[in-house]
Amino acid sequence: MTIGFIGLGNMAGAIIKGLRNSSQFKQTGIIGFDLDPHKRESFFTDYQVQTARDACEAALSSSPLILAIKPQGMDDLLSQIKPCLKPGQLILSIAAGKTTEYFSSRLGEKTALVRVMPNINAKAGASMTALCPNGQVSDEQLQTAAAIFDAVGSVSVLPESKLSAFSAIAGAGPAFAYAFIDALATAGIKAGLPRPLAQQAACAMLFGSAKLVMESGEHPRALIDQVTSPGGTTIEGMHKLAELGFEHAVHEAVRAVMEKEERMK
Repeated sequence: MTIGFIGLGNMAGAIIKGLRNSSQFKQTGIIGFDLDPHKRESFFTDYQVQTARDACEAALSSSPLILAIKPQGMDDLLSQIKPCLKPGQLILSIAAGKTTEYFSSRLGEKTALVRVMPNINAKAGASMTALCPNGQVSDEQLQTAAAIFDAVGSVSVLPESKLSAFSAIAGAGPAFAYAFIDALATAGIKAGLPRPLAQQAACAMLFGSAKLVMESGEHPRALIDQVTSPGGTTIEGMHKLAELGFEHAVHEAVRAVMEKEERMK
């Protein structure tokens, strides 16, 4: 098996790093193409990614083929690679907003395609990735896709109808989390903590809180009750968050992401 990449940006780099760090794919052949020659050189040096002359060569030389470019360039790319694809070749797309129907209409109804929604935490091997296969994807091909993205975190197979909501939470959500970390750290600085300590405290708190929710199986509200003592300090902070519309702001942010994705279809 040779895994192909078209587009060698941040997400492709995170995925390839995960593959090279995994025992299953450490020695697997990888071929890639990007319009930027500096990226092609960097990926060859850092990850031993064979350099393709163009997108067509990357498609011809690989299966599965991962399309890791921006959605805006997908029309042109698909027209370039369509003549180069092999029957039954597995295509994995990480482009937001591009449905399986979109790909079938341009590459043919028999194209085996999986829409993939990883997140930037793949760079730390901690992505939460959704896989949405079309009806042409075999069980073996889906297992291959899952194994690839298991190398950068955890995987869930979803119907495509659920992907927009998943993307808004797991795909865009890291940016919301980073903003929360920065806000907490900045508040700590305002209160007199040095930036490194404030940021470390915020990061460790968020990591530990997420770990406890996942491992305990308790509802987040039940855990909130365990932290907020009657008449204590934490309830004052929770009251202020509610007063300023914290939960509403999160809901609106998720809705805005979903609406933007709908407009991109």
